[in-house]
Amino acid sequence: MQIDIEEPGPVERLLKIEIPTAQVDAQFDQVYSQLAKGARIKGFRPGRVPRGVIERVYREQAEQQVLERLVGETLPEAIGDAELDVVSEPRLEPGDAPSQGAAFSYSARLEIRPEIELKQVKGLEIEKPALEAPDADPVADHLEQLRQQHAATEEEAEGSAVEDGHLAAIDYEATADGEPFEGGSGKEMIVEIGGGRTIPGFEDELVGMRVGESKEFEIDLPDSYPDEIAGKRAVFRVDLVGLKRRDLPDLDDEFAKDVSDFETLAEFEADLRSRLEKQQEVELERRTREAVLDALIAGNPFPVPPSLVDRQLNNRLARAVEQLRQLPQEQLGPMIESWTQEWRPAAERDVQLGFLLPAIAEAESIEVSDEELEERLVEIAEEEKQTVEVVREAYQQRGYMDALRSSLLEQRVVEFAVAAASVTEA
Repeated sequence: MQIDIEEPGPVERLLKIEIPTAQVDAQFDQVYSQLAKGARIKGFRPGRVPRGVIERVYREQAEQQVLERLVGETLPEAIGDAELDVVSEPRLEPGDAPSQGAAFSYSARLEIRPEIELKQVKGLEIEKPALEAPDADPVADHLEQLRQQHAATEEEAEGSAVEDGHLAAIDYEATADGEPFEGGSGKEMIVEIGGGRTIPGFEDELVGMRVGESKEFEIDLPDSYPDEIAGKRAVFRVDLVGLKRRDLPDLDDEFAKDVSDFETLAEFEADLRSRLEKQQEVELERRTREAVLDALIAGNPFPVPPSLVDRQLNNRLARAVEQLRQLPQEQLGPMIESWTQEWRPAAERDVQLGFLLPAIAEAESIEVSDEELEERLVEIAEEEKQTVEVVREAYQQRGYMDALRSSLLEQRVVEFAVAAASVTEA
C-alpha cells in the first residue's frame, strides 16, 4: 500500500491511498466466493454456478463490497501509519470503482486535532466587568409586582369611566376589508388598561367608556398577524360589559407576613436586597470568567476543525427546535435560518475551549482527583434528592463519569486562569 499525504489546511489532511493489484484481486476472490455460495441462478445447481456467470450477474454488487472491504482494511492502517489524531469522520473520494487485475486508488479527507501552542495563560489582562445600573430599584419593583399579584379586584361604581389601571370586560367584533377574521371576536374579554397586552392603540380607545356603552373605531393590525390581514386597517365594534379595579394591599408589615416568612416589611426588604446582591456577585463572577476565557482564546489562537463547529452548532439548533417543536414549520424555519448565522461564533468558541482547556490542564499539571469526583457526585445527589449510590450507578451505566471528570477539569482550569489573571477596573 502506498500513502501520500497532502495538507490542504492546518487541521485538514488528504490521504491518497493506492492498493496493489494482488490485494484487490484477493478481495474480489473472497467476495465472489461468498456470493457463489448463496447464488440462485436458473439453470445451475446451488454452489455450482461458474465464476464467469457470478461475475456477470453480481459485478456491481461485488465492486461495492470490495470497495467497502478495501477501505475498511486500509484506511485505519493508513491513519495509524501517518500518526494522525483524527477528530471527525473521514470523507471518502473513491474515484473509479475497483476492478480485477488493477490497483485501486482512493482519497480520504480528514480533520485532525489542532496543534496548540500555549503563548499566554497566566497574567491575562482583563477589565473588571460591570453590571448595568437598573432604571429603578429592583427591590421596589419586586415589591410592586407582589402587590399587583396579591391585589383584590373590586367592581367599579356605577357610571365610572374607564381609565388607566382598570380591568375592562368587553364583547367585541372586528373586520378587515369588510370580512371577519380569526381571533377578531370575543365575549367578556378582560383588558387591563395600560397593560400594553393588546393591539397598540386599542386600550386608548376604551378610555372614557362606561358600562353599557358601545364604540366603533379603526386600528391598523400589526405585521405579526397572519399574512392575509397583517398591516390592514381593521374596524372594531366594542361593548363595555363590566369594569373592575385592583385594590392593592398596603406595603406594610401585614403584607410582608402574607407574602413571606418575615414578620416585618423591613426584614423582608433586607432579605430581598441581600439575595439581589448575591445574584449580582454571581453574575459578576460569571462575566469575569467569560472575559478570562475570551482572553485565553485571543492569547492562544489556533484553527478549529469546521466539522466540529458544525456539529456543535447543530446540537444547539436541535435543542432549540425541541423546545419549540409546537411552532408551525413556516414560523420555525426562518428562526432556524437566523440562528444558524447568529450562533456559529458561539459554537466555534465552544470548540476552541474544548481543545484549549485540556491543553492548559496538561501544561499546568491540573488534575481532578477521585475524591473531587466523589464530592461532585455527592452534590449532584443532594440536588436531585437521591442517594449518592444511585447517582454513581446511573452515571457509570450511562458512561457519564468521564464527561463529569472532564467538566470538573475544565472548571479547575478556568479557576486557575481567573486566579492568575490581572483584573483592572474599567
